[in-house]
Amino acid sequence: MSEERKFSLKKEGKHIEYKEGKNALPKDFWETYSAFANTDGGIVVLGIAEGERGHFEIIGVNNEDKILSELFTSLNNKQKVNFNCINEDNVNVKIFNGKKVIEIVVPQAPQNKKPIYINQNIKKTYMREYETDRHASEEELKYMIRNSKDDLDNELLDNYGIKDLSRTSIEEYRRILIGEDENSRFIEMPIEDLLIEVGAYKKDRNSSSGEYKLSVGGLLFFGKYNSITDLIPHFHLDYQNKAMSSDRWIDRVATGDPSYPNINVFDFFRIVLQKLKITLSEEFHLDSDLSRSSVTSDFEIALRESLANALIHADYNHNEAIKIETYEGYYLFSNPGNMKISIEEFVRGGDSKPRNNTIVTLFRRVGLCERAGSGGPKIFQAAQKNKLKLPDIKIDPYKTTIRLWKLDIADSHPNLGENEKKILRFVLKNLLSVSSSQIRENLDISKYYFDQAIKTLIENDLIEQDGKGRSTKYSLKQSTSEYIAQLQHAYKQLEEYYVNK
Repeated sequence: MSEERKFSLKKEGKHIEYKEGKNALPKDFWETYSAFANTDGGIVVLGIAEGERGHFEIIGVNNEDKILSELFTSLNNKQKVNFNCINEDNVNVKIFNGKKVIEIVVPQAPQNKKPIYINQNIKKTYMREYETDRHASEEELKYMIRNSKDDLDNELLDNYGIKDLSRTSIEEYRRILIGEDENSRFIEMPIEDLLIEVGAYKKDRNSSSGEYKLSVGGLLFFGKYNSITDLIPHFHLDYQNKAMSSDRWIDRVATGDPSYPNINVFDFFRIVLQKLKITLSEEFHLDSDLSRSSVTSDFEIALRESLANALIHADYNHNEAIKIETYEGYYLFSNPGNMKISIEEFVRGGDSKPRNNTIVTLFRRVGLCERAGSGGPKIFQAAQKNKLKLPDIKIDPYKTTIRLWKLDIADSHPNLGENEKKILRFVLKNLLSVSSSQIRENLDISKYYFDQAIKTLIENDLIEQDGKGRSTKYSLKQSTSEYIAQLQHAYKQLEEYYVNK
């Protein structure tokens, strides 16, 4: 007689929801479907009931064919739900102790399909927060509707024109555009023709007159501050240098500041990029075999691309500021609006899916950012080439943050002692795993201090141990953004996610 297998269910959470569904698809399934699709996905498991004191037990489902038929019929019924995120590969029937459960993986919906709502009522749009489903707020609905568009800054504006733009900004842009070409046709080109040429003014093809109008992107890029805020009241750009203290800034560039009365996206980029480059004169904590000139050159590109990325991908209608901060060991680039591609896609490069294609065009026309989709790889290559800690990327529902480190991986962990840092740097230099004897002989560390240091590095998830005894090898724990992305979406791939055996 085979031994009965025992199971314990994990708690419900942001990515896991249990429902009974013993004989039919639960009515509240659709609220969770909407919530998962509008947030970042999750798993619904049918055939699990909540018992006393919040404990869950597997009760199973009686007729999975009937339930699945109801599921897919409703998913493809526009009167029930406005978009179907689920296919047959997202649904599995599993058996535990003779009881069947239905596991339904709900992927996050594509951004251009959000919000996902039910019963043809957009007010029945839900979001996932911890282990609960809640109605989307008015601001969240506006954000999803706004960001369902592929391009936020292409709209043409009535009652806006050259008078709303900074002539100083336009002439500085013209100067960069001309470069060293003394015969450039842009030298004598009238301002309106120049703006049409570079894509800030666009033809209104919905008008019988076919006149050219200023685009939202053109206003953001070249506009006077008051003209921009008449259209976008929450427009706010902020740079702070906090290298001396995390509490106080020693240098600041911000919209609305009397020192920068008419700052726009273009001026902010130029001024802040120059200030970021100046901070490169600060000492880098690097191995002695690295060339400072090489690091500076690579890092200038990384800074430029990170700054451009924040301005290109921002949701300017959100009430959060675009914020650039300099600290002693790193730079922080934050913009409202979650990244429209995965972290893995950003690192590998390709289609960047910017929110503001007009701003992209204006930057690229004068060589102020790389071609679309290549900025992410440039940012990571600068760190990898110069043995710095790889950038951290954090994507919240309405915000993207990139941390660009000026330190190597050892110095980015101030809690580590000197032995831990020496070992970490040695392992980093070796592409393959290394043995304890190799580490000790090369670094002249006794077994006692080696064992202590390795234990600390493993506990901090920096080093991985493979094997036991003399065959033990140590390697750097994978921590690239590709790996982070895999972890964030692991619930989609893990077998028996919700069951501990």
